[in-house]
Order: sequence, then C-alpha cells, then structure tokens
Amino acid sequence: MKNLLKLSALAAVVVASATYASADTVTIISNSSTVTYGGFSSTVADVTPTLGGGATFNIGTGGVWTAPTGGSSWVSFDPNSGPGGSVQDANGDYSYESQFTMASTDTSFTGSLTVMADDTTNVFLNGHELEHDGAIGGDTKCSDTQPDCLVPVTFSLTGVVAGINTLSFDVEQTGHFSQGLDFSGSVTGTAVPEPSSLLMFGTGLVGSAGMLFRRMRRS
Repeated sequence: MKNLLKLSALAAVVVASATYASADTVTIISNSSTVTYGGFSSTVADVTPTLGGGATFNIGTGGVWTAPTGGSSWVSFDPNSGPGGSVQDANGDYSYESQFTMASTDTSFTGSLTVMADDTTNVFLNGHELEHDGAIGGDTKCSDTQPDCLVPVTFSLTGVVAGINTLSFDVEQTGHFSQGLDFSGSVTGTAVPEPSSLLMFGTGLVGSAGMLFRRMRRS
C-alpha cells in the first residue's frame, strides 16, 4: 500500500510539472557600470545609436531634473553634465547602450522600462525602436513632450529574446546645456518545460499505479 501511495504521488508531481513554468526576472537600471557611451553626432536626427564602449558617469540630479527612478542614476559621458554642471554639452545626438541577459531556456517575456532624458531620447531594443523622441518645442527645461527630464515615461519592452539583449538610446541635445539619461525597469522570462516527455512519463506512472492497485484488490 505504501508503494502504491508513493507511486501515485510521484505520478501526480510529474504530470503537474508539465503544466507549470519556471520564471526569472532581470532588473534593468542606468548607472555608470551598466551604461556605455557610443559617441556623438552634431546632427540631431532619428537614427539607431552607435554601439557603446566608452565610459559613463553618474551625474547630479539637482535643478530642474526629476530624481532618478527605481534605484537608477542619471548618467552621461560627461561627468560635469547635469543641472548645475560646469560644462555645457554641444547640440547633437549622444548614443548610449545597456545590455541585459535572459536565460537561454526562456520562451516568453514580459517587462517594461521607465525613461527620462534631457533633452529627449529615442529607445531601441535589439535594433527596433520602442519609444520615439519627444518634441523639443521651446526647450525651456527639456523637451516639451515625453520622454523628457521632468515626467518619467513607462512603456512595454517588446522584442526581448533569450540570451543577450541590447537597449540603445539616442539622446538629443538642442539647448547647449545639460544632457543626460535615466532609466529603470525589469523583464521576466518564462521557461515552459517540454510537456510531451514529462506527460508520457507521468502517464506511465499513473498506469503503473493503476495496475498495482488492481493486483492488490485481486489478492
């Protein structure tokens, strides 16, 4: 009887495992260790940013900028940028990049990203644009529409893949002053176990348990 109970319990666990998925969550934040600098173009245009590689710095958040979100930091290639900084960054496009890695076994993904920038930024994931830049307008502080440096904008991260993912940012500067980027978010990847082999094994165990039970009744 004990063996029958053990076999039935094992069969139930195996069958149930075929329908459940394991999940892992990756946190995404901007700081000097997660963001690299790709380069500068004096032409302000909607382009896919240059790949990163250069150093970035955590910069001040005083003045008109809203404080960073989700444990992140405002970053720039220029350590003296930011409200109250001693250097005025030239007008143009500044490229930044950050990467995160999802498990190789993940098959589906959900996530979002919250972004601020001065003056504004485009956001690309694996080469596909997810967020357009905001309208610069009067540029009294940063862009007149999101993404800007005042109100965090949040959007879904679509196009995530198993393995390495690359976030790219095309930060546009038009006011000859502060320039920077801030973002935070997370992605959850789900790995669904291959159901066919688990279900076959579990079904076999159930059948074995049934045969054992019938033999016990006959005896």
